[in-house]
Amino acid sequence: MLKLTKVLGTASALATVALLASPAAAGSLTDVAISANTEYNAFDSDVSGTDTINNWLVGLTVAMPLSDIPNLNFQVAASYNHSWLSGFSQETWNFGGDAFWAGMDGRFGVDFNYLTATHFGHITNGGVLGEWYAGPVTVMAKGGWVSSGGSGFGGHGNYLGGAAEFYIMPDLGITGGVEWSQVITGFGCQTCGRTGVNNTVWQINGEWLVSEDFGASVYLGYAHNQVSSSGNDSDANIFRVGLRWYMGAGSLVDHHRNGTLNPWLPSVNTGF
Repeated sequence: MLKLTKVLGTASALATVALLASPAAAGSLTDVAISANTEYNAFDSDVSGTDTINNWLVGLTVAMPLSDIPNLNFQVAASYNHSWLSGFSQETWNFGGDAFWAGMDGRFGVDFNYLTATHFGHITNGGVLGEWYAGPVTVMAKGGWVSSGGSGFGGHGNYLGGAAEFYIMPDLGITGGVEWSQVITGFGCQTCGRTGVNNTVWQINGEWLVSEDFGASVYLGYAHNQVSSSGNDSDANIFRVGLRWYMGAGSLVDHHRNGTLNPWLPSVNTGF
């Protein structure tokens, strides 16, 4: 009897863990979904004589259904980032839009994003994105074209990215991913011709929904940024911490699969 009780207790515990880790149902949006975030991140480059760049960001994302077309939704987003170090500051504005189809097994769509920064210029990207739900795991991918201008870094190219988020429990998700982009540019050089600037970002992020009732979460992240061009390579470590708010009650997996797009998906990320 004691042995049977232990077996039943173990089975009950395993069933509870499986229930906690099970994914939320997903589908098309039925109402407006809103998320907002603020974060601090630090960009520490290995280039000699370069100081750590501090960044503070605030952002807002709104998604809603297109009522005339079943399962079709759209999203708009904007963010502001202030960067500073000794004797230098920079302001960056980011605007994006997405149209996506949402079903029980995933989401697929198109993405457009425009970024402009003082002392730098602007970057525009357009492409496709998608995510697929495999139980407690969300597999994500994106890719498209990218162009830049307004500075010596002006050029054009492409980007690709892949990531997976594992929900340890409905309110805790861990994301690992990699993004690659290449811009063909002359760096403003009139005699050396044009060359490719390759950027690879390896990332790991964790997000914990502290309160399902208020939709408040905290997230931490680390990325390793590698830039290479004609033998001139550089690396940087990027650390970030932030707060995110989701409108309405629900678990983290609920908000990611039934609200605004997963934070990793939209736009090109060259760091954070």
